[in-house]
Amino acid sequence: MNHEGMMNLMGPKEGIRCRLKPADINKLNRIFEGYDGLGIVSTLDPKEGLIMVYVTPSIYPEAITIIRNAPFPVEILPESGE
Repeated sequence: MNHEGMMNLMGPKEGIRCRLKPADINKLNRIFEGYDGLGIVSTLDPKEGLIMVYVTPSIYPEAITIIRNAPFPVEILPESGE
């Protein structure tokens, strides 16, 4: 399923929009893969380094902690409509 389809199925606090260096997208994806299902990283715009990390509401705080503690800069963007 593409990211638009996933967004239609998910509500607020289930997707974390981020910006990071394009070269770091795969690194963040691998970090989340290492947590076995904690979140799914989807690239929105590879040239701009825009991604969405899809999570369940119960995992949201833990995912934010992982993103904030990544070994490279990751900007957490406001939710759409904010």
